[in-house]
Order: sequence, then C-alpha cells, then structure tokens
Amino acid sequence: MKHGSAFIYFNVAYAIGLICFLILYYIYIQIIFLTNFIIITAITLLIVKLAYWYSIRKTLQNINSIDKQKFFLLRITFCILTYVTPVYCIIQEPNLVVNHNVSTITFTIVTIFAIIGIFIERWLFFIESQQTVYDSNAK
Repeated sequence: MKHGSAFIYFNVAYAIGLICFLILYYIYIQIIFLTNFIIITAITLLIVKLAYWYSIRKTLQNINSIDKQKFFLLRITFCILTYVTPVYCIIQEPNLVVNHNVSTITFTIVTIFAIIGIFIERWLFFIESQQTVYDSNAK
C-alpha cells in the first residue's frame, strides 16, 4: 500500500465524516454510527500514521537536529489537531453543561483545526519525500 494515495483517501473520508457530524449536530441530529465512525477512524489513522513514521525513521536520520526538531513538532501538532482534539470533543460533549450553540462553535473550530492538521501532514509528507529523494540522489 502506497502511503501517499491510500492515506489521503482515508484522511478525506475522515474530514468528510467530521463535516457531516458538524452539520448534523447543528440541526440537532445525532447519529451514533457517525460518532463511532469518527472515533474508530481517528484511532486507526493515528496508529497507521505512527507505524509509517516508525518505518521511515531510518531514512530521516541524515537530517540535522534542528530539522528533526521541526519535523517532530509538526508531527505532534498534526496528531493533536487532526486526531486527538476531535475525538476528545466528541467524547466529552455529553458531559458538558453548555449551550448547544457553544458546542456547535466548538465543533466548528475543532473541524477547521483537523482540516488544517491534514494540510500540515501533507506538507510535511512532501518535505520528507523531497528530502529522501535528495538524499538518495546525493549518494
């Protein structure tokens, strides 16, 4: 399975699920299947992403320490924005004592952050791909 093509489809399905959840939540419709889909998909994508990062760690050893720190910070930001925050908000929503409009605004912000996180991941993937190609051509 190629990471670039397959993983982007799963991320798009995840983003569409978040947007559908937001729209349905706004009009007071709660679908348990969609909630479970988002939670299971986020956990699965996070595990697959961590396994992918573990598999490419040897190819990124040639990068200097400042770039490694930058990549690590971007990876942590990506994971938190894309997978952890939406799941946390969905799980904690029934326990919150706030107005429905406040929850809708919160879900909107979280969905926007998740989409931004997906774009950060794509940008990071392209940078790592260019670095890998550059390193293989230099040898």
